Amino acid sequence: MTKLRQIQFCIVLLALGAFVAGCAPTAEGNVLGYLVAKQLGTLGTPNIGAPPGALQGQVLHEGQPVTNAVVVVAERDGTPHTARTDSSGRYQIDGIPPGQYVPAAVGADYDEATATDALGNSRLVTIRSGETGEAPLIVLQKHVATELPQTLASAVNLTMTHAYTATSVYPPGSQAQVYAYQFERDGVVVDSVRVYLPLDLEDDQQLPLLFVVYPGGIEGWEPVSVAFADQGFALVALSPTTARGVDIDEHTLDSRVVLALAQSGALTPHVGDGPAVALGGSFSSAILHCLLRDEADEIAAWVTVGGISDAFNGTADFYAGELEIPESYATLIPALGLPNIYPLNLLRYSPIFTAEQLPPTLIVHTGADTIIPIDQAIALEDAVRGAGVPVETFYYEDTSHYLQVDENMSDAGKEMFDRIVNFARSHLQ
Repeated sequence: MTKLRQIQFCIVLLALGAFVAGCAPTAEGNVLGYLVAKQLGTLGTPNIGAPPGALQGQVLHEGQPVTNAVVVVAERDGTPHTARTDSSGRYQIDGIPPGQYVPAAVGADYDEATATDALGNSRLVTIRSGETGEAPLIVLQKHVATELPQTLASAVNLTMTHAYTATSVYPPGSQAQVYAYQFERDGVVVDSVRVYLPLDLEDDQQLPLLFVVYPGGIEGWEPVSVAFADQGFALVALSPTTARGVDIDEHTLDSRVVLALAQSGALTPHVGDGPAVALGGSFSSAILHCLLRDEADEIAAWVTVGGISDAFNGTADFYAGELEIPESYATLIPALGLPNIYPLNLLRYSPIFTAEQLPPTLIVHTGADTIIPIDQAIALEDAVRGAGVPVETFYYEDTSHYLQVDENMSDAGKEMFDRIVNFARSHLQ
């Protein structure tokens, strides 16, 4: 095929991808658009070198100004330009390259939103060099979590699939009783639910709850789960279900179901009263961010290990070729859509913009992380401290991206484990 024919073919595919994404943006359509843009060499921000422009506008809720909301305009590669609203709900964002964008906003206690037309479609704004444009009004709605069924266990067909005893090499001699569960929601079977308990519990003994959302297959994390359970926790865990794709809201709802089942005693009678400490890492840290917004009263503190905090800059790093993404996740970021057109997904993956809503936080990250750079952790630390939320950090130099418990556990890994245990205990007393 000649170069001209290739370009013509790509243009047809790009038009198809734009149509699919514009009408109902899907992960598949977004990936198609990415592959076409990559083929055409149009992934970067156009008009590089042209004088920037600016954008101003207002954010309201029920006709009243929203103060301190974050408004984001993202370049095609994800590079964000942000501002916070003043007491009148007004904002101005400077230094935006010329082009077309969909501004988005979010605030504490508010859902992410863009300006929309009468049909509910996001409205584009055009930034011109040397000019300050006026953005359409952005209206935010209060965040209200989806209500779970009253008889949750029966509503989701909760089933125990097997029980067994497992061990871990660290701490030496660690053992746990394991119960595996599955449930069904909206036609999808989630079979990655696990409960880990110390051995030889009294019938009426109750334990503090450590709730974990792992970023990969649940079985691969069993040594970690056993190690924490052996320290006196009831550890309840799940991992994201492939059928949910990159739908962060559906992953969050799955985790809410499991948390509610655990706290109601449906999984084990050994979970004590009171909120949990939540733990996640990498992709699952974004799920926890949304979970924390929905279940603020049920989670006393959280731990993020190698986590995402700013999906916009993370996306920019990806398109710049600065990340070493595993092949199985190579299209995860493109599946979220072009950031300049579909910013809402990236906002949901970015806890730095709603840091004031976070509970006490422990941030764990390695400077050797080439998948999610430590810059993400530092940005989260700055945002959390700036919001006045208690925060602890453990930054270390190691080759591991995740918490690992095995025969080759490093001194840094052991210290990480101890810090997480101590942090969880301090917030579960």
